[in-house]
Amino acid sequence: MKLFYCIIALLALLSFEGCSNSEYVSIPHDETSALDSLDLKDFALLHSNGKIVILGTDESSASIKDGPAMKVSFDYDFMIGRHEVTCNEMGLDCGDLPVTDVTFFDAVLYANKRSKEEGFDTVYTYSKAVFDDDSSCIGLESLKPHWDILGYRLPTEAEWVFVTTRGWEPKESWTSANSDYLLHDVCTSYYTLDSICDMAGNAMEWVGDYLVSFTEEEWVDFVGGVRDYGPDERVVKGGSFRNAPETIKPYTRGDIYLVTASTKAEYIGFRLALGTIPHASQ
Repeated sequence: MKLFYCIIALLALLSFEGCSNSEYVSIPHDETSALDSLDLKDFALLHSNGKIVILGTDESSASIKDGPAMKVSFDYDFMIGRHEVTCNEMGLDCGDLPVTDVTFFDAVLYANKRSKEEGFDTVYTYSKAVFDDDSSCIGLESLKPHWDILGYRLPTEAEWVFVTTRGWEPKESWTSANSDYLLHDVCTSYYTLDSICDMAGNAMEWVGDYLVSFTEEEWVDFVGGVRDYGPDERVVKGGSFRNAPETIKPYTRGDIYLVTASTKAEYIGFRLALGTIPHASQ
């Protein structure tokens, strides 16, 4: 893990000047055709264009953070990782386990790094990176996602929840009921209809949204609210090997603890998404 953070730190230092590749993938007018043309075996193409998803819930037993129910529609398609990012993908020595103990900022830096390695432009720009004594990234000053760029990024909460409409079985996932309270190799439990795994269990996952209150109005291409004040609280989705299956819900937006962008936990990882968002709203 130390090696990964040192590499990330070096990459961050090399990327301060806008964090953008000069050679980037040009996007055809038909974005779906662009995604169809990509040969990414570990990513699934989700045909969300014209579809609707409900974020949050009106259930009285739910946390105040999880309501009210909010309707979101898409006018684009996107790709999402079939599994959580693994140790192997980051060059670590823990095999096909999901990589965890990473901050939101670490995940952003990895997305930019992978975009550069595979010839995409970088979605995220920032002016300065801040690291703690363990070489974890705990701050990216002036961080900004560019939704019109085709590159790797964290999924939005709306995208993540849309995936769950294609299959959701916590009782068949790695949870406290069967995990022995340990992480397991990715894709060794339940798959969705699109061969996407570990949405409900194994590791919780960072998404790109701030944790702000939902509204009762309808949204198109919702990419998360705007944080006006308070802690830099971010949304994490799904459950982990520590959670009971009956407590894992698609609408849940956080942990029992406050989760800020600099939080690390042994049960929080992430997966990547790919695809431009033409009319991003927040």
